[in-house]
Amino acid sequence: MHKIFIIEDDPILAKIYSRKIESEGYQVEIANRGEEGYKRIKTFKPDLLLLDMMLPEMDGADILVMLRGNDDFRDLPIIAYSSSEKILEDALYYGATRVLSKGEFTPDQIVARITEEIARKMEKEKPEPVYEFQSTDVWVHPKGKVLVVEDDPVISTLVKDVIEEENFSVVIANDGREAYKILEKEGNFVAGIFDEKIPWIHGSDLIRFMKEEKRLKDIPVLIMSSEQNLQAQATFISSGAALFIPKPFTRNSLRTVFKTILK
Repeated sequence: MHKIFIIEDDPILAKIYSRKIESEGYQVEIANRGEEGYKRIKTFKPDLLLLDMMLPEMDGADILVMLRGNDDFRDLPIIAYSSSEKILEDALYYGATRVLSKGEFTPDQIVARITEEIARKMEKEKPEPVYEFQSTDVWVHPKGKVLVVEDDPVISTLVKDVIEEENFSVVIANDGREAYKILEKEGNFVAGIFDEKIPWIHGSDLIRFMKEEKRLKDIPVLIMSSEQNLQAQATFISSGAALFIPKPFTRNSLRTVFKTILK
């Protein structure tokens, strides 16, 4: 279980964030003061720090400087937030991984950013492969196999992790052309999860190809996209997508939508 540490002096806001983050399956601890947070983070050793920049006793900038000067926390993902654009600029300067403007993000959106950063951390920690190959001839879980098409390794790592938690096997294609070649050879997928903006062939075009093939036309496909306007969504659905999920998303929202398309 990944661990998230929150340093936030508003106990109500901290509790709201904590409950939402815990609902995603993370372990959470909270500190309400800067000095307290800096001391406790050393023993808690989180996978990510959610840091309010305006704190009593020791502010976020001081915490960032000391953490980045410590070898144990030099690479710790830190999401800093504040209502001041100037303070957010300072946060990036002092080593924040990502900054958010306080008040402009809902708890759901904050969790989505945490999910992305944890996936990025997992991607960095993956051991280097001795050799690489793309094969769909892998052991398939009895529940079936899912084709994931995504050129961002962070997102593909996140999606693969969630789908495998649901006991499905996952085949990953890094672009539309690779996905097309896989689909030409086989059609024994229980579902697909495609990014829309992928190199060579877009996700919606892959779905159109599948709808023209008898062996592929009944495979439900979930489209992922950062485009959230109604026109874009209409395009995805008209191409034959079962559902659409906007980026960024949380693990639970992906899990819920995935289960929905299987029904």
